[in-house]
Amino acid sequence: MVQKLECGKALVIGSGIAGLMTARVLSDYYEEVLIVERDELPTEPASRPGVPQSFHPHRVLPRGRMILERYFPRYIDTLIELGAQPTNREATISVNKYGSFVIQPAEKDASSSRVLLEWVLYQCLQQISNVRFLPSTEATGLITSDDRQTITGIYTKARNELKTQGSLTADLVVDTAGRASKVIKWLESLGQHVPEPEHLKVPLGYSTRYYKIPPHVDQKWKSFFYDTQAGEGVSAVMVHRIEDQIAGATIASTGGEHYPSTNAAEFEKELKQLVPSEIAEVLEQLEPFQGPRGYRLTDSVRQHFEKMESWPSGLLVLGDALCSFDPIYGQGMTVAAIEAETLAACLEEQISNPQPKFELRVLHRMQQTLEPAWWLSSVSDLRWKGVEYVNSEPLKGIKFAQKYIDLYTKKATKLATEEDNKTLFFTLFMMNGLVLPPREFFNANILMMLLNDNGSVEEQQLRAELGEEDPQKFQARIDELIPSFEAAYNDRLLNMLAAMHQQAAAK
Repeated sequence: MVQKLECGKALVIGSGIAGLMTARVLSDYYEEVLIVERDELPTEPASRPGVPQSFHPHRVLPRGRMILERYFPRYIDTLIELGAQPTNREATISVNKYGSFVIQPAEKDASSSRVLLEWVLYQCLQQISNVRFLPSTEATGLITSDDRQTITGIYTKARNELKTQGSLTADLVVDTAGRASKVIKWLESLGQHVPEPEHLKVPLGYSTRYYKIPPHVDQKWKSFFYDTQAGEGVSAVMVHRIEDQIAGATIASTGGEHYPSTNAAEFEKELKQLVPSEIAEVLEQLEPFQGPRGYRLTDSVRQHFEKMESWPSGLLVLGDALCSFDPIYGQGMTVAAIEAETLAACLEEQISNPQPKFELRVLHRMQQTLEPAWWLSSVSDLRWKGVEYVNSEPLKGIKFAQKYIDLYTKKATKLATEEDNKTLFFTLFMMNGLVLPPREFFNANILMMLLNDNGSVEEQQLRAELGEEDPQKFQARIDELIPSFEAAYNDRLLNMLAAMHQQAAAK
């Protein structure tokens, strides 16, 4: 039984994945949790105006799935019961510049739309007695104490014809309103100076179309993922099943030189030029259902509220309102889950050992937990012409990591295609899935294996970035180049990794 805090009410702004996860965590500690949502509550899985990107594909990375399973037991079973596709029953053709191979996921998971995932989590929260929703209500400002040092609630406005204004009090306000958050404007209105954020200027566009899968096509179906290289015009192509025998196809482009078309004929032409003939033949037998629709972004933003001289107590910010990511890598929902789990750990510590400036300490911890995802997406995005990183301090190890991953991918693809051994790819997948700490991937043992590629272009480029020829000094050099990210991985996750290593060694 979780011990609840003496303070009674927490208020969450926004009911996206970050808001739902945050509310679930807070329900273990607060007597009442109220979720304030601009949109009407759904009566079935459906897109909402407040989540314009929900039409497009979303995925939960392995770390996010672990956290969701902890707080929403059986959510995968529920998704499957509602028509989602079990991923362990479906093969995926993976293609990169070095070759292609088929992956058959072993772990139980479900491929679904974002709207179905949100619906399942929403239904779970409806069953928790101390969680309530306040729909069709917009948060318009922060209520403070007389000295403006404590947030005591929010001002509201009903999103109906009356537009009734009101207020809500709370012991903790958590803004999870995403990219539409007004928290910076609210803080500045209180006389606060908000530090300049980190900007990754990523001109990004993607287009998605959905199809019905006829019964006679189902047996031939394979998902498809094409990880392209910078300069090839598109950054990724994905064809995957969601739920109810519906498949989605997405073309993404980074750098701003080309945006995939939203014209049906042009989209189909481009898609069939990018996928292998096996997939193209299957696509021709699908029945167009929705789209194509486009989505455009200009940047990823990482706020640094933890650097503020006077952060008000009673206020936290999570999700895209704190740090927004390039959606191509599917990190957003998983990072939101990690942040919610981090909040739970901080609340546990506060109960056992109360300390002042709780909210500021939480914001510091949030930065530590999201740093690997921000760095990994930057490593990928900064390959592309037109992408720019804007901050007073440069990111560490970007060029080295890019060359390291290039050579690693080449080796992993060769092993997968020639020996049907996908061990190396699994390691890379687990790092990108935010389970494996980067130091478990970027280390001297793996580097020694990579620097044995008969002087290939990739090896020469990696050696040039490494700048060290003595193998005895490789680890020290890697430690100089790559951030440690030590604080981003909790003991529970590291113990789980250790158990996985032991099981692999036993086999």
